Amino acid sequence: MTDAERHGGIFGDWTADEAGLPAFEYTLDQRTDPRAEWDTRLTGPSRLHWHQLGNDRIVAISTNEGWTQLYSHERGPRWINKHREGDGAFAGGVSYLRDDETGSVWSTFHADLPEEAVVRRVFGCGYYRIVVRHNDIELDRIVFAPFGEGRLLCSYVVVRNVGETTRRLRHGEYWDVWLHNLDLATMGLNPEKAREKTSAQAYNGYRANWDDSIGGLLARHPKGKLSHEIPFPVGRTARTQPDVVCVPVGTAVDGWTVERAAVFGEGGRACPDGLVDPARQAHPGGHRQDVAFLLTTDFELAPGAEQVLGFGYGATPPVETAEEVHRLGDDPAALFESTTHAWRSVVPKVDFGREGWVSRELAWSAYYLRSGATYHHGFRAHTLSQGGAYQYLGGFNAGPRSTMQNALSQVWLAPEIAADAARFTMSETTPEGEIAYAEVGSGSWEHMLWCPSDNDMWLLWLISEYVLATRDRAFLRQSVSYWPAPYTRPEPVWEHCLRAVHHLLNDVGVGEHGLIKIRLGDWNDMVVSESGVPIDQVWEEGESTLNTAMAVHVLRRFAELAEFAGEPAAAEDARARAEGFADAVRACWRGRHLNRGWTSTATEVGHSDLFLEPQPWALITGLLDAEQRATLVEEIDTRCADPLAARVFADGGEGRTPTVGGGQWYAINSTLAWGLSTVDRERGWREFLSNTLAHHAETYPETWFGVWSGPDSYLPSNADRPGETWSSPLGFSMQAWPVQILFAHSEPLNAALWLAGIEPTARGLRIAPLLPFEGWSWDGGLLAISYAADSVRGELGALAAEVVEIEVALPTALREGSLTVTVNGVKTTARQSGDTVSFRLPVGPGRRTPFEIS
Repeated sequence: MTDAERHGGIFGDWTADEAGLPAFEYTLDQRTDPRAEWDTRLTGPSRLHWHQLGNDRIVAISTNEGWTQLYSHERGPRWINKHREGDGAFAGGVSYLRDDETGSVWSTFHADLPEEAVVRRVFGCGYYRIVVRHNDIELDRIVFAPFGEGRLLCSYVVVRNVGETTRRLRHGEYWDVWLHNLDLATMGLNPEKAREKTSAQAYNGYRANWDDSIGGLLARHPKGKLSHEIPFPVGRTARTQPDVVCVPVGTAVDGWTVERAAVFGEGGRACPDGLVDPARQAHPGGHRQDVAFLLTTDFELAPGAEQVLGFGYGATPPVETAEEVHRLGDDPAALFESTTHAWRSVVPKVDFGREGWVSRELAWSAYYLRSGATYHHGFRAHTLSQGGAYQYLGGFNAGPRSTMQNALSQVWLAPEIAADAARFTMSETTPEGEIAYAEVGSGSWEHMLWCPSDNDMWLLWLISEYVLATRDRAFLRQSVSYWPAPYTRPEPVWEHCLRAVHHLLNDVGVGEHGLIKIRLGDWNDMVVSESGVPIDQVWEEGESTLNTAMAVHVLRRFAELAEFAGEPAAAEDARARAEGFADAVRACWRGRHLNRGWTSTATEVGHSDLFLEPQPWALITGLLDAEQRATLVEEIDTRCADPLAARVFADGGEGRTPTVGGGQWYAINSTLAWGLSTVDRERGWREFLSNTLAHHAETYPETWFGVWSGPDSYLPSNADRPGETWSSPLGFSMQAWPVQILFAHSEPLNAALWLAGIEPTARGLRIAPLLPFEGWSWDGGLLAISYAADSVRGELGALAAEVVEIEVALPTALREGSLTVTVNGVKTTARQSGDTVSFRLPVGPGRRTPFEIS
């Protein structure tokens, strides 16, 4: 392997697991290596690093310290087993092992491992694995989120005797219960103290016992059933008390303990009393959160023998608890195997021949992106939030643009998730067309002092891509509620689209220069507050070149959708509006780049400062002439260059301070790679590679975030902390939770599809690659396509039956002479025009139709 293929910085190595999926083997010993330490900029130094587990409903983090913490979004953002070392609550997801002969005890808590133990830790697609070999015993533990919609995590444990004598052992399965709300209302300089109070009010008093109906341990609040039955109005905090369970899966249980004091006792975390002498006593509830679970199993192992154990853990609505437990089955090995097989089937297989490691990174990103999906009961839909510090520290699913940009690649890979992301966004839209800046709590609508001007465009773009790619016309007729969901004036999706167009053009509106108004922000939430112009004046007079250039593309895409939907008037109007906006953007050309817009009629922004955000859209839409495009590419290459990737800002003497350092932003740089490729394919490809995790790990090998996941932005090389991320003096820090931002994973996938030239149209599909080489392939979801110098092969699926038109840009060797096009192995009629060929292809649900051009 080359460094680029394996680059995990100082933290470990990339590998492939038994299922052929990418995995990261974490090899750093954070206890002894000082390079493990990083500054959170909020709570001081830390050596904690973590990996995301998830399915389509839940998310969890598994840490280098060995514990796993479960997150639920379903009834409001909250942790189910928050790690609180000061309170003796250690989250759980941990195995204990006791030797019956010697009485020695060790666990998979990294801090408590014997010094002589040999340890292997692996972050995988859907799982965390730790293998410990000590004193002739090997304990192989996997915690995973079963693929699908389940609410419970599963532990799959194998204990092996690798010695020469028979051993009598006791295994302990530990999970804690400490529910912790992430309330937006408690944001401030000390949010945790306020959240402790609201969480105590909601969750103190849980009772716990063995429950024969589920065959395991059950913690239930006295108000639990009632809290799920009362139709609470939406609010800024979770108001329900779910059941929390810890159950054996195909495993005998010999002892159990359900109260934290009895679990740990005098022995503490290193040698818990409940492992030596299980209490087997119910906990009647108290005045604090004091439930913890420990299940024990005794067994004897002959030399070479092994014992398989399985357990489930999670939170469920009381009326669904038994069903959730039943879904786990009784075979943890089979459940884990089916999960890895499912992930192998849904992540794309990509071959961008030059750099083989890109295939690994795109598969990994597809896992991280989809495993970041959560379900919200209030909206009756899934969402793909920004994640990171916003979701897991702040408790707010902010920026609808994030959900929809994250969902774009899912149009092809997981169309059901993309459609639900659109439904979610429509359900957080008021009947007047205003889309919430943030969703919080049990479904509350929050503007958080921002009313951005770009939300409508992201909704229109996502719906257009989804319907055109899947051919799912019926989606446009589905009724979706406005906010508050699910019963506020439901309308068909097509009406939501028309309302979004009207809101963009009339309520957001157009300013004096013909540009879409900026309101209180466009993509950049701080562009107004940092402008120095009174906010009410910006609201009235501010205009965004970024939004207007993006609108050219989005309205053209919506015109394709309208044509497909049989709405020619809407299509014609959208195209006319797009061309009008293109003219307005052309007027913003300042010799070598576009300006950023105006914050007042008299205050132009970006006439000499270079703001990257609008520039890619000018290239993507082709609204500049050839000389201007070439000039702009050179200007970006010269002024925005950085060792990591293009910076979002270059000083031109206007006296402006760039937002949080003006470094690299995944959400912008993905469009930059696309835009550059329309002019210079090699430069576009380099920008694509520059925005990969591998490149960050190579550039900043001692920064743990940016290796297997990352934040939304990295500080540039001239910052005081280059390669790290931003922190606000107001008490909020991306640096404090610098991974699980889904942009770090959605944008490589989006850019890969854009550079591959995959574009659904009203008639079908256009494939016009922008890559600087001809040998490549993509195989994922509805689409497979393989380009060689002398052939193109593909397969296309859809969610509805239709005959579509495929238009393919031909590789070099096929541009001269006659062509043969086959569909389903049968030669078909094709039309060649210049360097493209078109033909008809039947598509439908359940299978992909193959074609070949040779």
